[in-house]
Amino acid sequence: MTRSTIDGKFLAVEDGRFLVRGVSYGTFAPDPSGVQFPPLDRIESDFAQMAAADINTVRTYTPPPETLLDAAARHGLRVMPGLSWPQHIPFLDETRTARRIRTDATREVKRLAAHPAVLVIAVGNEIPGGIVRWHGHHRVEAFLGTLYGDVKAAAPDSLFTYVNYPPTEFLNLECFDLCAFNVYLHEEQVLRGYLARLQHIAGHRPLLLAEAGADSLREGRDGQARITATHLRCAFEEGACGAIAYAWTDDWWRGGHQVDDWTFGLVDAQRQPKPALAAVTRVFGEVPFPPSAAAEWPEVSVVVCAYNAADTIDDCLTSLEALTYPRTQLIVINDGSRDATAAIARRHPSVQVIDLLNGGLSAARNAGLAVATGEIVAYTDADCRVDPDWLTYLVQPLVRSDAVGAGGPNVVPADDPWMAQCVARAPGGPTHVMLDDRTAEHIPGCNMAFRRDALLGIDGFNPVYLRAGDDVDICWRLQARGLRIGFAPGALVWHHHRDSIQAYWRQQVGYGEGETWLDAHHPEKFLAGHMVWHGRIYSALPFLRTAARRVNTGVWGTAAFPSVYATQTRPWQYLPHTPTWMAGTVILLLIGNIGPLAGMDAAWLPLVAGILALLTTLVRCARFARRSDLSGLPRIWYWPHTLSRWCYRAVIAWLHVIQPLARARGRIRGLSQPEAVAPQHVTRHPWKTPVPGPRDALSAARASARSGAKQAF
Repeated sequence: MTRSTIDGKFLAVEDGRFLVRGVSYGTFAPDPSGVQFPPLDRIESDFAQMAAADINTVRTYTPPPETLLDAAARHGLRVMPGLSWPQHIPFLDETRTARRIRTDATREVKRLAAHPAVLVIAVGNEIPGGIVRWHGHHRVEAFLGTLYGDVKAAAPDSLFTYVNYPPTEFLNLECFDLCAFNVYLHEEQVLRGYLARLQHIAGHRPLLLAEAGADSLREGRDGQARITATHLRCAFEEGACGAIAYAWTDDWWRGGHQVDDWTFGLVDAQRQPKPALAAVTRVFGEVPFPPSAAAEWPEVSVVVCAYNAADTIDDCLTSLEALTYPRTQLIVINDGSRDATAAIARRHPSVQVIDLLNGGLSAARNAGLAVATGEIVAYTDADCRVDPDWLTYLVQPLVRSDAVGAGGPNVVPADDPWMAQCVARAPGGPTHVMLDDRTAEHIPGCNMAFRRDALLGIDGFNPVYLRAGDDVDICWRLQARGLRIGFAPGALVWHHHRDSIQAYWRQQVGYGEGETWLDAHHPEKFLAGHMVWHGRIYSALPFLRTAARRVNTGVWGTAAFPSVYATQTRPWQYLPHTPTWMAGTVILLLIGNIGPLAGMDAAWLPLVAGILALLTTLVRCARFARRSDLSGLPRIWYWPHTLSRWCYRAVIAWLHVIQPLARARGRIRGLSQPEAVAPQHVTRHPWKTPVPGPRDALSAARASARSGAKQAF
């Protein structure tokens, strides 16, 4: 056995992806020596029975002894041990109590991390809502963050989580390696809706359903089997990295006595199987989706639009050929590349290559749409690497709901160079905008799919968007017809970010150019020249998370599902990052420096004002850089760790400074007409040259695609 690692939204071990098919074990009555686990022969028998039921993970609530870990390894099981500490009392009231918790946790982690059977270590479980209310959520978050830092320093290669639950879902615990929740919701649609919410809380981290199940006393044995199987099946289908059934046995000891009025076990106290064990075994044998469901999924055409992408196209196509989805058509649109993009793409025999003259991103997307045969057309970029289950999860909103489009998250690969890591933490990158937990207002073009007939119904993509803006335009046009776009949190792609400041500048200029044309085609989406989103932009960037939160936890903090409200962000908060502010700063500085030469009496006033305005912008950018998450980033070259961190933050701050300037440059460039576009219709601005309609562009793309196909083969 080798250590587990994070693999996007999932876990991985030495032989590939590891979907957690787990069961909880304990707590049990302590023996005379204080060990809260059964005798070794009982453990061996239990683990053999678990392995036969297709279970691969055992969750414990107290640190297990070495004998239990060794037994798990013998049966091919992984263990998720929990650290026990006095979390049900006001543990932060006394400094020595908090210090003892940290010391004990570090000691236990050093022991546990050395064993190969350990999968993930849970440093805590369900701090009561009343305790969180007593201490205040900021203090609890700070303590758990410090605790994570302690255990991570003790075992840098191990994975850690804190197991949360709905009454305290508002705790910000993004420092942990994966997001884990205990959830008991017996209605399937309600459970699926809450899992969708938890996926947004998890963000780019894996989501683990750490407890799920039902009481056979209250629900009946058949009811327990049905509910538990539903919990587990929904977790996998909603993109969780795994699910843990609570519990293995009815033998449960808690609070100093044996518990007899709760029977959540898959087997009874004498280890006789209940119907729930067979139901769980069936679910675990079919994860993440049953074969019967996969047989009914429609064919998907995957279109990759490439322009001078020789450096990344091979990695992209290799990942596409490894997709687990049953029926795919792979298409590469070579948009007039001048490098070896087409030659590299043709090395992949399963890929259909279409050569076009360079006509821009939207024209290339339309060319792919014209030759696509699948009922669903998915798009990704040539600088992306897709997850093996990308399409499997991406099509779910399309086959399970009335959505005509769907998108998913994109993250920077961990092996990208250090400058690309800085760009990934700068503003302006592609991300999704959500109207609610399942409905998207915008999905990024590097990870999106649509029903083919829906795209044809609006005549495809508008070819005026040569470099950017095409994904925003297509989403808005579909929504204008009353159609819905879904979101698939498990459909992950790794997106290589720009690896230099110059490349980032060019990218943001292109985005600004696209915004100008979006303003022309969708004036109702802009206010005073600025794009207005009705949904929430989901991003971990501090720049986009300046709004404060208000949490309603109910009377005395007893609400089972608290309400979290984001307070309105004031416009002045972003003012120092606007081109108008920066232009005004330059003007004030010029007046302050030139004024004395022109005989101006009070030239120092605009000079001081300009300096203060400049400092305001720089300080805020530095603050955003300081708050950026740099965990897991390697050292830069051979620089010391501290110097590397300073360099990361300095570059991130500078990117925050130049991003609005690049967007403004692009907005100005967008006022001129692209050479490849002939006038067809009039926009709302009389000073803008008209652009062609999508219908004409799609017809041209079909003709180009047919011509290109003859050239390619």
